[in-house]
Amino acid sequence: MHAGAFRLRALTAGLAVIMGCSACGASPPDAGTLLKQSSQRMLNLKGFHFQMMISGFSGSSVPVQNAAGDARPPDLRAKVNLKEGGLLLEVEVVFAAGGVYLKSFTGGWQQLSDQELAQFFDARSLFDSTAGLFAAMRDTATPARGSVERISGHDTYPIAGSVPAARMHRLLDPIRDQGTYQVTYWIESDNADLWRARLSGKLFDASRAATIDFNFSNHDQAVSVSPPPLG
Repeated sequence: MHAGAFRLRALTAGLAVIMGCSACGASPPDAGTLLKQSSQRMLNLKGFHFQMMISGFSGSSVPVQNAAGDARPPDLRAKVNLKEGGLLLEVEVVFAAGGVYLKSFTGGWQQLSDQELAQFFDARSLFDSTAGLFAAMRDTATPARGSVERISGHDTYPIAGSVPAARMHRLLDPIRDQGTYQVTYWIESDNADLWRARLSGKLFDASRAATIDFNFSNHDQAVSVSPPPLG
């Protein structure tokens, strides 16, 4: 074989290898690293839209069935569906400037005391910078990455793991503080945006299972929340 032909064949083989590697794309991210990156990303957002839904057994200790709104923690505004006497009631709630305000279907805005809030739903803890969901991502044990799943039009990696019950009790007070719970986070690897999170286990009763689903959108769109006019 002539030297020129040998060099040409070697060059062709090298190009084929390069093209093949390019088609493979980047390696999937490490589960633990992606969790930490997403935790920091979500904690630093200027604002986001959230939806929360509780399914399964929750009992009388958790009157909330679902909530949706906009947040820039610790401030947020949301519409909340409450279970009361077999009925589903929608109310509006605002957490702003250290105060809590409620508007029911029967009247205008009223400010809630700490005692009244304790019987209702303190959503501030959900996204608190130390006790909330985004901070809890760093405390997830044995994280494992799944295959790519498309959520809201975005390619995400589901990261599954477990979190101590006492840690999730800090997130939402009615959650039992015994044992561990399973959690999955759907994270976009390019920018570490969290699009969905799911907490499951015997959250509110030692013998009955429940699930809390969170969905997020409008990442880093500025949110401003102010106290509403009373009355």
